[in-house]
Amino acid sequence: MYILILVYIPNLLKLSNVYKMMYETFIHAACKLVWWSPQFPCDVTSNDSNVIFDCRGRHLELVPHGITSNATWLDLSENLIKNISIDSFSHLSNLTTLDLSWANNKKRYPLKIDAKAFQNLTKLSHLKLTGNHLNEIPRNIPVSVKILELNINHIVLLDNRSFAGLANLTELWISKNCYTGNPCNKPVTIMEGSFAIMLKLKVLDLSFNNLTQVPKGLPKSIIVLKLGSNKIEHISEVDFLGLHYLEILTIQRNCPRCEIAPYPCVPCPNRSVTIQPNAFDHLTKLQVLHLGGNSLDHLNPSWFQKLKNLKELYLSFNFLLKAITEEATFLNYLPKLEILDLSFNYELKIYPTTLNLSQEFSKLQSLRTLNLQGLVFQNIEQSTFKPLYELKNLSALNLGTNFIIHSDATIFSRLPHLKMIYLAENRLYPFPEKNPPQLCAGNIQRSDFSIAPLLKPYPNDFVYEISHNLIKKECIDSGKMLILSSNNLFFISPKLFEGYGNVACLNLSGNGFSAALNGTEFSSLPNLTYLDLSNNKLDLAFDNAFKELKKLQVLDLSYNSHYFKAYGLLHNLNFLKNLPNLRVLNMSHNFISTLLTKQMHSRSLAELQFTNNNLGNLWKHRDGSYKMLFTNLINLTILDISHNSIAKIPDNVYGHLPRNLTLLRIGHNSLTDFNWGQLKGFHQLQILDLSFNKLSNVTGMNLNIIHTLTFLDLSHNTIFHLDNGFINGLGSLKTLSLSSNKLTIIDQSTNASQPNPHIQTLFLQKNPFECTCVSVEFIMWLESCGIKIPRLATDVTCDTPANNRGQLLITFDINQCVNDSKAFMGYTLTTSFIIIFMFVTTVAHLFYWDASYLIHYTKAKLKGYKSLKPLDNIHNVFVTYDTGDPHVSEWVMKNLRVKLEEEGGLPLCLEERDWSPGIPLVDNLTQSIRYSRKTLFVLTEGYVKTGVFKLAMYLAHQRLLDENVDVIVLLMLDPVLQHSHFLRLRRRLCGKSVVEWPRTWPTNPQAQTYFQFSVRSILASESHKQYNNLFKQTQ
Repeated sequence: MYILILVYIPNLLKLSNVYKMMYETFIHAACKLVWWSPQFPCDVTSNDSNVIFDCRGRHLELVPHGITSNATWLDLSENLIKNISIDSFSHLSNLTTLDLSWANNKKRYPLKIDAKAFQNLTKLSHLKLTGNHLNEIPRNIPVSVKILELNINHIVLLDNRSFAGLANLTELWISKNCYTGNPCNKPVTIMEGSFAIMLKLKVLDLSFNNLTQVPKGLPKSIIVLKLGSNKIEHISEVDFLGLHYLEILTIQRNCPRCEIAPYPCVPCPNRSVTIQPNAFDHLTKLQVLHLGGNSLDHLNPSWFQKLKNLKELYLSFNFLLKAITEEATFLNYLPKLEILDLSFNYELKIYPTTLNLSQEFSKLQSLRTLNLQGLVFQNIEQSTFKPLYELKNLSALNLGTNFIIHSDATIFSRLPHLKMIYLAENRLYPFPEKNPPQLCAGNIQRSDFSIAPLLKPYPNDFVYEISHNLIKKECIDSGKMLILSSNNLFFISPKLFEGYGNVACLNLSGNGFSAALNGTEFSSLPNLTYLDLSNNKLDLAFDNAFKELKKLQVLDLSYNSHYFKAYGLLHNLNFLKNLPNLRVLNMSHNFISTLLTKQMHSRSLAELQFTNNNLGNLWKHRDGSYKMLFTNLINLTILDISHNSIAKIPDNVYGHLPRNLTLLRIGHNSLTDFNWGQLKGFHQLQILDLSFNKLSNVTGMNLNIIHTLTFLDLSHNTIFHLDNGFINGLGSLKTLSLSSNKLTIIDQSTNASQPNPHIQTLFLQKNPFECTCVSVEFIMWLESCGIKIPRLATDVTCDTPANNRGQLLITFDINQCVNDSKAFMGYTLTTSFIIIFMFVTTVAHLFYWDASYLIHYTKAKLKGYKSLKPLDNIHNVFVTYDTGDPHVSEWVMKNLRVKLEEEGGLPLCLEERDWSPGIPLVDNLTQSIRYSRKTLFVLTEGYVKTGVFKLAMYLAHQRLLDENVDVIVLLMLDPVLQHSHFLRLRRRLCGKSVVEWPRTWPTNPQAQTYFQFSVRSILASESHKQYNNLFKQTQ
C-alpha cells in the first residue's frame, strides 16, 4: 500500500523532510489508505464481482489515465471526447460494460473510433454508443458483445457487413437514427440479410428510423421487436414469418392522427396502416401488441385469431369508436388479455350522449386494466359499462379526458373489484342525478371538436403510452382509488360519493372548490385514508372541518392560496384536532402570512410540508405569538419550511420546535445567521438542509451540540469562513455539502484534516478556492484523505490568482511551496535586490549632483590634466537662472534680455531658448559656460538651493582652473547667501562682479537705470579689470 501511494502521489518524493513528516502524519492519522489517486477524475466503487469507474459528465477530452486493469464497468458518457485511440482501452481486458453514450457531447461531429480500439476487450458484453453522430457501425467490435446500443446516431444503411462477427448479440438497440428530432431526410435502408449472423438475437429496436417496410430476414430468435414511429404503411403476411418466439411487438405511430399530433406530422396516403388478414398468424407466443397511433378504423378479427397468449393490447389514437361500441368480434380471441388500451379513439365532430361498450367485452375474463380515455361522451349510464359487470379481475378503469358531464355513481357499485376509478379531466358537476346544467346545441355538436393531447405537453418522442401523474404512490398503496381531479366540482356534498364503494384514496385536486368545510362533506367515505384537495380555493374557516375522517392519514391542502391571500379573513388550522390518525399534511404553496391559529395540535402527525408560505412574516411579530406554532406536533419527525422568506429565526422559536425531528429543511430562505447552539435539544435530528440561504460564516459549533446529525446541506450560501473545529464539531456527520459558496480555503483550524474524521462525503464544487502556498496543507489533505469528495478532479477549481483560474485545485503543484533550498535562494535573491534597489534610488535622490561631480572629477584625475586651447566665444553672456520660477523666467526673457541683447548688443545664451533638446543637462551646461565669455548667475532663494546652480558654479570654477579666466558674475534678485564665505570673499576680491537688484527702485526710478548700466558695464569689461588692488598686489 505504501508503494502504491508513492506511485500515485509523486509530489511526496519531492517534499522537504519537514513536510514529508507532516504528510505521513496526515496519511496515517487522518485518512484511510486508498488505491487510486485523488487527482483521478472518476468515481470508483467496487463489490465482490465488479469494479466500476464512473466518469460520466466530467468534461473529459481524453480517456483518463489510471483506469486499472481489473475494471469491469466503465462509464465515459456525456463528456467531450473526440477520439478513441488504439491505446485507450488496450489494458482493460476484464471490462464487461463500456458506456460511450454522448462521449462527444458538445460537438456535432462523429466520434472517431480507431479500428483496433476494442481489440483487447475480449470480455466486453455491453457496449453503448448512443448519441455519437456515427455514420456507420464501428468495425472490429469484440465478438463477445451481447448488448449493443447505437441509438441517436446517423446510421442510415445496414447490410451484411455492418454486424460482421457479432454472432453473440442478444440485444440490438438502433433507434432514432432518422426522425424529426434527428433528421436525415431519407429512410434508413436495411438490406436483406443484415441480421443473418445474429442467431441469438432476442431484442431488436428499430423505432424512429423512418423505415418504410418491415425489414426482411429478421432473426427467428427475436423475442422483442420494436418498429414504432416509422413510416411503415403496409404489413404483409410474410413480414413476421418465422418469428415463432416473438413475445412483444410494437408498431405504433406509423400513420398517426395528425390533427392531435404534438410533432410535425404528415398523414399516410391511405390514412391508416394496411395489415393483411394473416399478418400475425405466426406469432403464437405474442404477449404484447402495440398498434396505437396507426389511424386504424377497423379491427380484423383474423389478426387476433392465433394470438391466444396475448396479455396486453394497445390500440390508442386510432379511429376505433365503432369497433368498441358495435361488434368487437376480435375480443373473442383474447382470453388471456389483461391490459387493453382504447384511449383517444373518438370520432371527429361527434359528442354523443353516452357510450355503450360492445357485448364482446364480457369475454375478457382476465382483463385487469381498461383505458378508455378520450372517447368523448356526456353521461355514464347503466348501460355504458354493462359488459364489464361480470369481469371479476377488472381492477383499474380509466375514463379521463372524456368531457363527461354526469356520472351515475351507482354503476360503479356493480364493479366491486375495481381498485382504481379514474375520472380526471372531465366536466363532472356537483348536481344531483338527472339535473346537470343544460348545454346549448353548440356545445353538443361542435363543428371543430377536437382534443388537445392531454393537459401536459408530450415529449418530442411521445409513443402513445398513457401515464397518470396525478396518482401518487401513497394513494395507490392506500387501497381503492377515486380520481376526480380537474372537473367542475366547485362544492362537495356527501351524496356526490355515494355508490363509489369503500374508497380509501380520493383526489379532488384542481376543481376550483371554494366552500368552507363543515365536517359533513365526506361522511359517505368513512374509510378514507388519503385525501388530495390541492389546487382548489379551500376556505379553512371552521374548527370542525374534516371531523368525519377519523381514519385519514394523508391530507394534501397545497396550492389553496386563494383565501390565504385575501385580506381580513380568518384562517383556522384547528381541524388537526379532528384527525387522530393523520400522518402527513401538505400545506405548501399557500402563501400563509397570517393565522388565527397560534398553535397547531396533533399527536399523530409525523410529516408537515409547509413550503412556499410566509413564516418569516409570522415570526416577525414582536409578541412572539407564533413562536409555538409547531410545538404541539409532538410526534412530528419531518418538517419542511423551505421557501418561507425567513430572514432570521428568533431565538425563542428554536426552543419551541418539535423535539422529535429527524429531518428539518429550511432551504431557499434568506437566513444570514443560524444559532447552532440551539440544536442541542434535538436528540434525533439526522438531516438538516440550510441550502440556498445567505449564511456567510459558520460559528458556534462544538461536540456537545448534537450527536445524531448525519447530513448537513450548506450549499448555495455565501460562506467564506468556517469556525475553528467546525467539521469535528459534528462527530456524527457523514455527509456535508459546502458547494457553491465563497470559500477560498479550508485551513487547519477547522480540524478537517485532524485524525479520525467521521465525515465520509464532502461536496466542495463551485467555490472560489485560492491556489497559493497558503492552501498547501488543505491540498495535501485532499490528496491523502479517504473522504469521498465528488468531482474533486473535475469541478473543484481555483479562482485566484488570476493565472490559475479554472485550474483544478488538486493539481496545484505544492512542491513550489515546500522546497526549502529553492525557497531560501529565492528569498535571498529577492531580498538582496530590494535592498540594493532601495539604496541606489535613495542615494540617487539625495546625492545625485554630488555623485555626478565626483564622477567627473575622478574621470579628470584618471585622465590627467592638460590645458585646452582657448576657443572663440559664441555667446557674450550665458545666463543661468531658475527656469522653474515663472516670475524669474518672465523677468529674464522680457527685461534682462531686452536691455542686454537688443539694446546693449550683447549676444546671450538662454536655457529656454538656445539649449538643444535631448542633450543631457551636464553637456548643455558645460558647452554654454565654455563657449560664453561671461556666465551670469541670476540668484533667487529657490535657485541657490537647486543642483543646477551648484553644478553650474562648479563648472564655472573649473574653467577658472583650466583657462585662468574668471567668468562668474552674480546678479542677486533676492538677498541670498548672506552668510556664505564664498560671497564674502567674492565681494572682497571682485566686488564689481556682484550686482544686487536695487531695493529702492519703486521710490527712486534712477536706481533701476543705474542697475542696468552696472550690469552692462561688468559684462562688457574684461575679467582681470574687475579685481581690486589687493588682489592685483597678491598676483
